[in-house]
Parts: sequence; C-alpha cells; structure tokens
Amino acid sequence: MTKKIVVGLIGMLLMGLGAKAEAASCGAAPPTAIVFEAVPSPLAQDTSASAKDLAIKLGADSDRRAPGYYDAGVAISARRDTGIAKLPDGTVCAALVKLTVKLSLERKLWLASELTDNTCVLQAFATQYGARGKADDDAIAQFGQTTVPTYQKQLAAIGWQTAKSQEEAIKEITDKTAPVMTEIQAKFAEQRTAAQSKINLSQLPGEACDGATAKLGHKVGSGNG
Repeated sequence: MTKKIVVGLIGMLLMGLGAKAEAASCGAAPPTAIVFEAVPSPLAQDTSASAKDLAIKLGADSDRRAPGYYDAGVAISARRDTGIAKLPDGTVCAALVKLTVKLSLERKLWLASELTDNTCVLQAFATQYGARGKADDDAIAQFGQTTVPTYQKQLAAIGWQTAKSQEEAIKEITDKTAPVMTEIQAKFAEQRTAAQSKINLSQLPGEACDGATAKLGHKVGSGNG
C-alpha cells in the first residue's frame, strides 16, 4: 500500500484593517477551523489475474497461490484559507482561517481468475477480501469524526505570522502548518494499519457454496497454511 502527502493549494481571504490599525500589532487573529473531506473511490473488482499472478504481486514465490489482493493508494492534501491584514507601516500579517484536509483513496480488489468458475465462490471471496475496503471506510470515518478535530487547538496556536510581503507571510503559515500535516498523515497511517490488522484472510470464507468454496479455495491457495 502506498501512501503520500500532496502539498495543497493556498486560498487567500483578504481582510484589510484600514488606516486605524495599530502599527505594532496585528490585533486579534481570526478563528481557525479545520475541515475534513474524504473521497474514497468505489471498490473496483478485477478478475483478470490468476492466483499465481496475485501471489507474485504480493511478493510471494512463483510456486505460491493467492485467491485475492486488496490494493489501495492514499493521498492526503491540504488547502489553506489565509487571512491577510496589512498594517500602516507595511507589515503584512497572515493567519490561518481554515485548513481543509482532503483524503483520497484509490482502491481495487483483485480476485483470482480461477474463482470465476463458480459465481457463489467468487462472491464469497469478494466479500471476504472486500472486508479490507470496509476496514478502510471505518478508519476514514473514525479519522474524520474524532481525530482531525483534535488538531484544532494546535492550528489556532499558530496565530498571526508577520513579514514584509504577503508572499513571505503566507510562506510562514505554510511552514507552520507543515508539521501538523505530517502528524495527520502519520496518525491516519497508524489508525488504518490497526483497522486492517483485524482482518483475517488465512481461513476459507464462511460461505460453503455446497462444498465448492473449499474445493476451489484450496486450488487458489486459501486455507492451505
């Protein structure tokens, strides 16, 4: 599984303070919000590869067999909405108004081509290996509801960043939020790994399909130890 951070675009919300602004102070910083957006792809299913091919894809020896393989690519990006205040002495103040954390998940479920010989067995293995996709959905939901909001105080503490130009001030905001994004990425990887570790694929699927699951399953390497 691959994971990566994509540097987000910076949106700017201009907030001029006018002539009465204090020269030595940016005033009270605007409130900071953190928003989470999840974009998981549908779980596409592919049966073009053989059990032997799937084993090789998983890094096993060429004499091994694998009935299925769940693959997912994760991308976490950030969009920053920045408040700008310009003081009479030319100082530019920048504050983070909103950080939008977007998590994209491109995923695919591979099932051995041999399983297409029996529709019931194919569905049984699709359900079993599809549990990995469900685990990702659960991890994403938990992450958005309980984890992302915990960074609210950390982001609010950044406050105003001052510089001689708007570009420099915004760069200060970007630099200050970068460690938070690194933490967010690492935390999601941790929660996702924990969710995936609960999935047991070492046994045959529960649906027997009148004995066909065991017969065809052993042929593609399931339950063989």
